[in-house]
Formats: sequence, structure tokens, C-alpha cells
Amino acid sequence: MAVAERAQRGRSGVAAAALGAVLPGLGHGYVGHRLRGVLMALPLILVAASVVVLMSMSVTDLLGWLVRPAVLRAILIVNLAIIVWRIAAVADPYRLSGGRHSFGRLLVVVLLAVAVALPHVVIARYTLDTAYVLDEVFVTDDEPIVHTFDPADDVVRDAPFAPGDTAMFEIADPASLPRTVEPRSVRDLVFRAGIGDPDAVAHSMEYRQHRDTSLAALAGVDAEGVDRITILLAGGDAGPGRGGSRTDAIMVATLDTTTGKAAIFGIPRNMTHVPLPDRWADAFVDLEKRLTPWEERKTWTDEDGDGEPDQFVSCRCFPDQINAIYPFTRKWVDTYPDEVDPGLAALRDTLELLLGLEIDYYAMVNMSGFVSVVNALGGIRVYVTGTVSTEVSPARKGEDWIDVTIRPGWRRLNGHQALAYVRERKASSDYTRMRRQRCALKAVAASADPATILTRYSRISRAFASSVKTDINIDYLPTLLSEASSLDFDDVATIGFVPPYYTPELDHRGKPTPDLVRIQAMVRWALSAETTTSFDTGDESECRI
Repeated sequence: MAVAERAQRGRSGVAAAALGAVLPGLGHGYVGHRLRGVLMALPLILVAASVVVLMSMSVTDLLGWLVRPAVLRAILIVNLAIIVWRIAAVADPYRLSGGRHSFGRLLVVVLLAVAVALPHVVIARYTLDTAYVLDEVFVTDDEPIVHTFDPADDVVRDAPFAPGDTAMFEIADPASLPRTVEPRSVRDLVFRAGIGDPDAVAHSMEYRQHRDTSLAALAGVDAEGVDRITILLAGGDAGPGRGGSRTDAIMVATLDTTTGKAAIFGIPRNMTHVPLPDRWADAFVDLEKRLTPWEERKTWTDEDGDGEPDQFVSCRCFPDQINAIYPFTRKWVDTYPDEVDPGLAALRDTLELLLGLEIDYYAMVNMSGFVSVVNALGGIRVYVTGTVSTEVSPARKGEDWIDVTIRPGWRRLNGHQALAYVRERKASSDYTRMRRQRCALKAVAASADPATILTRYSRISRAFASSVKTDINIDYLPTLLSEASSLDFDDVATIGFVPPYYTPELDHRGKPTPDLVRIQAMVRWALSAETTTSFDTGDESECRI
């Protein structure tokens, strides 16, 4: 016994601490406390079993588990216990050793303890980042919805509707007001003589049939036996010096989880006279009157004294550009009391009628958030077919306008370059910009591979949390990640409903109006794709990634 005690006293405490850092319990055995070392090593069995389980999981399945709040809480608790255990495995054998204890040796032991704890601090940071983004972005069943509104997003009309008539106004929430205007006709303005093409009048009954048909009966909705995920993706243009937040980028992404086929539909921001849900189809009558040509308004009379022009027939549609639906409806909390964002919900319901497609969720990213997300991903790689040269407005307060030039060919774009790529339209058109927006969306999705997410996780999560608003339930997120991981981003249909085919008629302002038959026929085609269907976008497509 005396010999063992003398041997123990001769063992280096720093060496014991180092052995404990390499393998918990080894340092205790080194200084002669074998039973204590065995007890310290027992948690290694659980750690080894956990490693085996994790290694057997795919990266997608692992990410699916890591976005569950209960799992995150468990990780935080277990990780804290591991930190205490690893530090004890370093400090305790040093304390029990019979070697010399000095300040220098103590400093080495402290550094060893920091070294073993550091990876777990990183894990804790990842866990907290995940918990933060889940709490900020996604919704839960037991969390009350609190609506907040940024005054900068208020609707501001800076162009006169008529001589001397400038306006700044909001459209009242129809659910909060009594019904004061009864519809006189279900005819859309595009089918009205003198405004739309006269030949379109002959198709008015066909259009009425589409309006009166329930969404469940429309072609393209989820069919029995088909699993489909459809999400409205909107890009808000709010920023310093900009009046109000309009959804200048409007896309609907849909995925058939059975075939793995996906499509992205782009809706022009300047499309007008889109059909509205019946429950608030009359909400924009006043706006429709204001947008009626002044020469026509001057001829209106009210012979029956009911306060309404005898010549006016409401289109029961949205008479302005579709990108203005969001700012006009974002405060409709009575119509959409259970929605995270009433404006996005109103846009979703409108697009369901336009496309004949049931939309499950919505998400919107603002300008500054888009820049942050792209930068957090390390940029996006896109194929540019023509030079993009433009001046980009500041995405955040305090930033300056910047000049951006992007040459043709394969390019890796940073956040501000990507913003210029998706916003530039002066040298091209709205419809070219729409194509770039769909391509950029594919590029962002393709860049968000598991390896990039894991290595840039903190930046991505912070950018995502500060810029995205969605109604996706947190309980559904693992399923969504799992389904999205099977996508072939080189084989996603990208379809823009642009003139002249999808919007052959123009209103009196020269704005395109939709042809529902043609639009919904294309939606049906994209949704009918089989596993073997190939969406060929061509050799020169900007959507190559």
C-alpha cells in the first residue's frame, strides 16, 4: 500500500488531466483511482450508442430531428451535463494526483478544460440559434397570434387617379363593416365593352363558370391519393425611402411528394383584374371607381338616387396590380383572425382562384433579408445570359445606393449582386426580371445544401430569422425538409404567366389581365408530370444551376 501511495504521489497531475481530456476516466486510472475512473467512463457507453444512431441517420433525417423543439431542449440539457462531465474528467484527476501543483500547471489544466468544453459550447450555440429561428419564424399550435404593423408599410398612392385627385388611403377590413354594396354583375372588367377586347364579351359566361365553381372542383388542386406541398413565396420591396411594402416577387412553388417533381409559377407583379374570393370580392369597389378612366367617370349619373353610378358595374376583382393586394389587406385581422399575416393570406386566397391550385403555406422575405440570406450562404451561383447593369437602392437603413454590373456566363453573386439580379428591369422588362427571380430561388435552394447549412449555420439562421415571415407550422417542418431534400434542382419546371399568351388582354392602362383557362391549363400540365417527365429548360436557360 505504501508503495502504491508513493507511486500515486509521483504521478503528474498535468498528465492525469491530459489523459482525462482524451478519455474520461483514464486520468483517474492513471493516478490509482480505478473505481472512480470506471464510474467516470460509464457515460461513454451512452455516447458511443448515440454516435452509432446518429451515423446511421441521413443528413436530412438528422436535420429533421434537430428542428423539433423538444429535441432541442433535450440537447441543451444533455450538452450541459456533458460539459460538466468532461471538465470533471480533466480537473478531478489533477486534484487527486500527488504531483506538484503550481500556477503554471493549473493554467495548463484550465486550458485543457476549455479545450474539451469548447466543442460543446459550439453545439450549444447551434442549438440556441436553431431554437431562436424556430421561435421567430415558424408558428405553433399553442402560440397566440399577435399582429404588429410597421408604419413604413402603409399604402401610399403617389399618382393621381383623376385631375387634382391625389389619395392616400386604406381599404377597410370587409369583415369589420356591414355589407353596403351588393354586386350587380359577376362579369370581370376585362369582358366589359369599351375596356376589354370586344371578342372577350362572348366568353363572359365561361369566365363566370370559373368564378362560381368551388376551388375543390377546379383542375390542379390536390387530388385524392396525391401528396402535394404548395407554398406561396413572396418578396417584399420595402426599404429605406420606399413607400410601402408591395410583393414585387410573387411565386408559387409546388412539389409532388410521390413523383418528386416540382414547379415554380411566376405571377407578373403588374397583372390586374384577378378574381377575388367571394367573401370579400366587393372590398375594392371604391378603388375600382378611382381607377376607372376619368373621361368615363365624368359621364356617370345617379338617376335612381341610390348613391351608386347607374353606369358602373363592379368587376368583383382586384382592379389594381396584384402586387398591391398585400399592402391593402395586411391589416385585415377580422377577415383573417387566425393568420400570421392577413395580407399574405389574402394574396394566397387570390392566387388559389387564379391558378386553380390549393396553396398550403405562404412565406415572405424582405429585401434586406434576401441580401443577408445570400451572403450567409456564401453567395449563389447562377448562369447569366445577358449583362445586368443597374443601380441598387439600399436594402437597409444607412446603406448607400450601389452600382452593380454582372457580366454574362457563370457567376457567383453576393447579396447585393443577387438583389440587383432579381430587381433589374429598366434595361429589360418585368418578365425578364420574373425569370431571374425564379432562377435565383432555385439557386438559393441549391446552395442550401446540408454541408453549407452546417458550416454557416449561425449566419444563415440569423439572416433567416430576421427576414422571413411564414405560417408554416413548426411541427410540419421536419416533413417539409425531408420532402425538399429529394428535389432535383436541375429538373424543376419554371413557368412565368407573362404576356401575350397568358394575359392576351390589357386594361385601359395597358396592364395585363389574366386568361384563367390558359393559366390553369399550364398548371394542370405541370402538376401531371410523372417520375420520368423531364422539364427541359434549354441550353441557354438562366435557370441552370
